[in-house]
Amino acid sequence: QAGNTKFNRAKLLNVGYLEAIKEANWDCFIFHDVDLVPENDFNIYMCDRQPKHLVVGRNNTGYRLRYQGYFGGVTALTRDQFSKVNGFSNNYWGWGGEDDDLRIRVEMQKMRVVRPSPDVARYTMIFHKRDHGNEENGERMKLLRQVSRTWKTDGLNSCSYKLLSVEHNPLYINITVDF
Repeated sequence: QAGNTKFNRAKLLNVGYLEAIKEANWDCFIFHDVDLVPENDFNIYMCDRQPKHLVVGRNNTGYRLRYQGYFGGVTALTRDQFSKVNGFSNNYWGWGGEDDDLRIRVEMQKMRVVRPSPDVARYTMIFHKRDHGNEENGERMKLLRQVSRTWKTDGLNSCSYKLLSVEHNPLYINITVDF
């Protein structure tokens, strides 16, 4: 994300999805925090019949689910599932709330979150200080209360951005955008 606006993880994930479907007919999308490293290679990165949450435990939470309903860190959704919920909200500027918003969208579409077993879905979180521009989002609780009214118009269908560059590398594609 270029420019001086606050970090918007959810909108960047929408951009990644929208740019990926321009390149190929992908059918499974893994949305992955950069600071989480899988500990068990039996935690298979693939989609399921329901949206899949791959982080049941991590080292900084004693390998327990962070909280009931947690749907963050690493998630896997099919193209149909992600499209059905209209992707992520584009309105979470700064840290927090976007994962809970996505879970609410999933539940509103009568889908349920599935998870691998806790002994498999384990991650190490790489410790880091919160980046400048990614301060806690003070509006997140208000936004979460509005999901049922906003999800149809806030998401993939309203994700506007300026594409600055697309750089193809051997293991990844680096996409730079400005909002």
